[in-house]
Amino acid sequence: MSRKGWLTGGAVVAVVAIVVALIVVSVSGGDSGSEVSASEVKGVAAAVALGKGIPQSGFAIGEADAPVTVREFIDPQCPVCQTASETTIPGIITGPVTAGTARLIIEPLTFLGSDSSTASIAIAAAAEQDLAFTYTEILYANQGKENSGWVTDDVLRAFAAETPGLDVATWDTARTGTAVGTALFATSDRAVAAGVTATPTFVIHGPGGTEIITGASELAKILAAIEAVR
Repeated sequence: MSRKGWLTGGAVVAVVAIVVALIVVSVSGGDSGSEVSASEVKGVAAAVALGKGIPQSGFAIGEADAPVTVREFIDPQCPVCQTASETTIPGIITGPVTAGTARLIIEPLTFLGSDSSTASIAIAAAAEQDLAFTYTEILYANQGKENSGWVTDDVLRAFAAETPGLDVATWDTARTGTAVGTALFATSDRAVAAGVTATPTFVIHGPGGTEIITGASELAKILAAIEAVR
């Protein structure tokens, strides 16, 4: 079952308020929590292997001219999204994304609480270095219990340090920049426009139309939708 959210009506205003507040906290320092060593970060090799040789740009992975776009609206601490990252996303990447027929775009939202917003900011900062996909996969491999306070500065920096090619200092600065907030506001707008009310939601668009699938669906269902809109 997908995780229901609140992206209806005044949701955009709520997202804006939360993101702005968290950026202010980040600027002022925040609570970094305890130290996290590289040896404690799981899933790095798998995340790197999954995206190896495939171009990443911003929040996207795959060829820019792919005929089909798959937007995955996620909450970084949604357990169903983590399930999708294990059971659905690998097949999308090794199948149509690798073949050049589809491009996957990560769309981080806030459904579950402040940890979701903090993690979404971290993903958006990684997107500025074209590494949002790899960073998100590492985050999911290490996901904690929702709203438990597991998303600390030290944890997020540990993920950044283990993301190959990511400059941690640049990423850290980007987390407090206006570009990150603008990107997340735009994601919220797209979610409202698409009628997204739960995570994960896949919005699959191509020359043949648009299909929307909610939840950690069977891979075959996603692949069939991609073929249907090609």
